[in-house]
Amino acid sequence: MSVPLSYLLCSLVFTYPLVLHLTTHVPGEVEGDVPVYIWNLWWMQQALAAGISPLFCDYIFAPHGASLAFHAFVFLKAFIAIPLQWFTTAWTAYNLLILGTFALSGWTMYLLARHLTGDTRAAWLAGLVYAFSPYMLTRGTGHLNYLSGEWMPLYALCLIRLLETRERKWALGGAACLLLTAYCEYYYLIYLTLFTAFYLGWRLLQNRGEILDPSFLMPFALMGGVAAVGFAPILWVLFGTAQSSYIYGGWGAAAKLGADLLAFVTPPPGSLLYGDIGAELYGAFSGGNAVEGTVFAGFAVLGLAATCMLRLRGDLGVRPWLWLTLFFFLLSLGPLLHVGGEFVFGFGPVRFAVPLPYVVVRYLPLIKGARVAARFDIMVALGLAVLAAYGLRYWLQRARWPARRTAAIVLLIGLEYLRVPYPVAPVDIPGAYAEIAGDPGDKVVLEVPLGWRTGWGSTGRSLDRQQLYQIVHGKRLLGGFASRMPEDELQRMAALPGLGVLLALQEELPAPHSPTAARRPFIRAQMRELLEHLPDFVLARLMRDASVRNFLADTSVERQIAERAPLSSPLRGLVDAVDLGYVFVHPPYSEYPPIRRYLETGLPLVKFYERDGVVGYRIAE
Repeated sequence: MSVPLSYLLCSLVFTYPLVLHLTTHVPGEVEGDVPVYIWNLWWMQQALAAGISPLFCDYIFAPHGASLAFHAFVFLKAFIAIPLQWFTTAWTAYNLLILGTFALSGWTMYLLARHLTGDTRAAWLAGLVYAFSPYMLTRGTGHLNYLSGEWMPLYALCLIRLLETRERKWALGGAACLLLTAYCEYYYLIYLTLFTAFYLGWRLLQNRGEILDPSFLMPFALMGGVAAVGFAPILWVLFGTAQSSYIYGGWGAAAKLGADLLAFVTPPPGSLLYGDIGAELYGAFSGGNAVEGTVFAGFAVLGLAATCMLRLRGDLGVRPWLWLTLFFFLLSLGPLLHVGGEFVFGFGPVRFAVPLPYVVVRYLPLIKGARVAARFDIMVALGLAVLAAYGLRYWLQRARWPARRTAAIVLLIGLEYLRVPYPVAPVDIPGAYAEIAGDPGDKVVLEVPLGWRTGWGSTGRSLDRQQLYQIVHGKRLLGGFASRMPEDELQRMAALPGLGVLLALQEELPAPHSPTAARRPFIRAQMRELLEHLPDFVLARLMRDASVRNFLADTSVERQIAERAPLSSPLRGLVDAVDLGYVFVHPPYSEYPPIRRYLETGLPLVKFYERDGVVGYRIAE
C-alpha cells in the first residue's frame, strides 16, 4: 500500500491548500462548470432515492425538465459520492473524489509502467507524470469528468497482458476498465477505442499471427461484448438522441478549441518554477480558454521522451508508444494548426492554413459532439508518462548514483508541475436558500440573471451557481445547465410568459468579462481571411455549417433563441405556468432599476431577503 499512499500524499501536496479547506472550499472557482459537477453528485442521490432515472431531471428547466443523456454526469463518481453525502456535504464529497482521482491515476499508471519497464523507480515517475500533469491539475479545477482518467492506464495494462497471456481474467479486467472509464466520461471510452485500434494495428504489423490467433480473438471479443452490454443502457439513450435536434457546435466551435503547438512548451500561469512567464500566451491559446489550452508537457518529460526517440527507437517495446503519442498529439491539435493563437500563416497574398487529422473526427457519429480536440491530450500525457519511464530507466542503467539521479529528475518534474497555492474558492451560499428549504410546497425558483446554458453556449445569461444553491433549498429551477439540449426545448423555455422582456432587459447590462469573448473578434477576423483563400467547393461546404455562419456573424443558435423570445405575453402568467414560488435577483441585475421594476410590477412579490446585493422575493398567495 506504500505506492498508493505516496500518490495520495502527492495529491495533497499538488492541491495544497485544499486539504486545509475540505469542507468550505473547492478547487478553481465556484463559477462555470464547477457548481454543476457538485450538483451532479446531489442529483444522482436525489434521483435514486426517489426511484427515478437520473437521466431525466425536472428540477431544472422547470416546468418541462431536461434530458441528461448527453450531460457530463460522471456517473461513477456520482455513485461513489452517495454514501459520502450521508456524512458530509456534496462539495466536500466532490473534494474527496478529486483527491482520490489524482492518487488512483498515479497508481494505475505505476502498474502499467512497472510492467512495461520492470523498474519500480521509473514506474513511480510515470505515475507522477500522468496523474499530476498540467492537463490533469488544470482539469481538477473545473472538469471532474475530464480529470477522470484513472482507469485508462489500467485498461492499457489489461490489453497488453491479454495479448501476452490470452487469459480470460485480463479480458474481464479490460472490460471493467472500459466500463469504469465510460461511466466517468464516455468520450474517454472513444479515446480508448482509438488506442486499442492503433495498438493492435501496430502489433498486427509486427506479428500477424499473434492478433489473428483465435486464442486472442475469443477473449478480446469477450472483453468488447461485456463492455458493450455494461454500457448498453447509456448507448441506447445516446443513439436514440444522436440524430435529434440536439445542438452541436460544428466547425465554428471546434476550429478554435484545438491545442496550440506552443502550449506544449509554455508553462501555465502560476507555475512554481516558471511563475507567469507564459500568462500572455495563454490568453491566445484555444480561443482564450486557458483551461482547455493547458497541455504543457514539461521540459524534463520532453527530454526523457527525446531519449526514447534518439536512443531507444529501435526497441520494439518503446516504438509503439512513440507512435501512439505522436498520433494523439496530432489529434489534440484540432482541425487546424494553431501557433501562438494564429491559424492563418504566410505573407502578402500567400495565406494558408494547415489542416490536421482531426478533420476526419468531426464526421464520426457521437464523437462529433466532442467540441474540444485539446482533450485528446490526456492520451498524450499517458504516452509521455510511459516514455518518461523508459527514458529514466535508460539513464539509471548508466548512472553511478541512480538514487540521486531519480530524486533529481522527480524534483525537477515536480517543480515544473507544481502550482502553489493551488487555486481554491469558498463555497458561499446566501442564507435565504436555507430559509426557503423549510417551505414544504413544490415551488419553482426564478434566478436572475436568467438563462439556460449548454456546453455550446447560453440562451440568456445563466447564473452558474444556481444549481449549487439548489442543493440547499431543494426546489425546482426555472433555469439551469445541461451539457446538451435540443433547440426546440430551449425555444419552449424562452417562450414562457414574460421571459422575453426579461431576457432583453438583461442584455442592456454589459456582459460579464470573458477571455474567450475578448479573443473572439481576432479569431473571427482570421476565419474570414482563411475563407477568402479556400477553394470554392470547400468554402461552399463550410458555409453550409450553421455554426460557421453564426460565428462569422457574431451570434449563435442560443442567442438567436433569446432574441426571438415573445415580448407580448404578461409576466404575471408565469406564476401559474410554472408554479412560481420564489424570485432571487443577483448583482449587478439587482442594482438595475428596469429589471427590478419589471419584476416588482409584473409579479405579486413580497421581499423577504436583501443582503450583499442579493434580493429575495416570495410570490404572494
